[in-house]
Amino acid sequence: MPASSQAESAPSKSPSLPAEVETFISRRNDCDHFRGEASPDAGRQAQIDRELRRLCTGTDAALARLLKRYAKKASVQNALADYELNIEGR
Repeated sequence: MPASSQAESAPSKSPSLPAEVETFISRRNDCDHFRGEASPDAGRQAQIDRELRRLCTGTDAALARLLKRYAKKASVQNALADYELNIEGR
């Protein structure tokens, strides 16, 4: 789970970030929210597990792709710097 407030904050509305980066940030923040949640209630845990699959699947590859695509754009690199690179393998 990310320790940084950057990953937990809402995506910036900065015009300097491409829309696909903003979309990734929103999805990954929602993913990270559910990664930090667990419930002793079986029904609620099933809902958490569904959201984890829906929101987190594919984010490792998406993050790597965005970091590579925008390697020379400091604003994107800074916006994505606090996200863990490999969450799906855990």
